[in-house]
Amino acid sequence: MASKKPYHKEDLRGDLLAAARGWVAAHGHLGLSMRTLAQQVGVSPGAPYHHFPDRRALLLAVASEGFAEMLSLSRVAVAATGDPVARLRELGRVFVAFAAANPHLVDLMYESELTTPAIDPLLLDYQLGAHEMLSGAVVAACPDIDGAEAGLRSIAYWSAIYGFASMVRKGVIRSSRVLPSAEKLGDAVVERALRSAIGA
Repeated sequence: MASKKPYHKEDLRGDLLAAARGWVAAHGHLGLSMRTLAQQVGVSPGAPYHHFPDRRALLLAVASEGFAEMLSLSRVAVAATGDPVARLRELGRVFVAFAAANPHLVDLMYESELTTPAIDPLLLDYQLGAHEMLSGAVVAACPDIDGAEAGLRSIAYWSAIYGFASMVRKGVIRSSRVLPSAEKLGDAVVERALRSAIGA
């Protein structure tokens, strides 16, 4: 008689999250099930439910981890320079690089059942936090503009950065003989979006 898989591990929640993050990175979130996750970690099919009540809760934890990591990278980049314009530039570059390194994770964070038709409140908090960081950087780089103009420039900057990263993820934009590598192209897009944001 085959032995049963263990229900408990020392840090099962952490193991489940790491396995889910790895699955999303390799395959995207759509094919991930609780049973598949249990098989990946080597526990019984019911064990993941002790930590995540359902698949949505698991995906939400993965997306939240992604946001926390991205915001941490953004804070480090902002803290590394005292130049307000450089800070705004680095916020754009951090997101483009993060999206390039984690395309399936960014899909989960921004374009999944966690955000459509209604965004999960936890992810909304993360997105608002990121927007506040960006808006603050725009205001610091352009101290003479009013609040409405700062808000408009923040949205325009974010739209350019996110739109570019999204098109790269979806294969709409590719490197070619005419276009440079995605990394160099990303830097160029960030620079042009930055000039528009600061009115240069």
